[in-house]
Amino acid sequence: MSTAFNIPHRDTASLNKEFALGAETEFGGIVYRYVQAGAAISTSVNEPYALAIDEAEQALKLTAPLALAGHRIGFAPRAIIPDNAYFWARMKGVFPIRVAADTAADVRLRVAVAGGGRLSSASLTASGAQIMGVVITAAASTSTSADDLNAQTIRTAIAGPLTAIIGGVTLA
Repeated sequence: MSTAFNIPHRDTASLNKEFALGAETEFGGIVYRYVQAGAAISTSVNEPYALAIDEAEQALKLTAPLALAGHRIGFAPRAIIPDNAYFWARMKGVFPIRVAADTAADVRLRVAVAGGGRLSSASLTASGAQIMGVVITAAASTSTSADDLNAQTIRTAIAGPLTAIIGGVTLA
């Protein structure tokens, strides 16, 4: 990892490449990795999705097959991220992530069956991919009030080194 420095535009995405893909740095207690969207990731600032980051530093919304393929796991910023945009993925630290409704706090999370990029506390048999190294600090809400629709499934996460596992076998 490079020396810690203030990352300009760390909470946005750009179609202009500003750093080498795969560059990592730490700022404010969060480890960031510079990646490129392999497809559109988010259309609003309310979608800080879980990501699968391949060896070419291409990021996609995390799905069970991508997690089980052994890709790096990170999280998108709360930004609009179109296809081919460059951005700083969150790799480790405390930051907001998008989870499935009814996701419990302080438990192991798994890749949600529906809605790529979301994590869930649902049964392991539902997706087959458990993500080690991340928990949310407050349970997600199932509220459907107009004021809560965007915030109901965005929760603060504490993430360390992230790994996907299946049947006790760790995938790096």
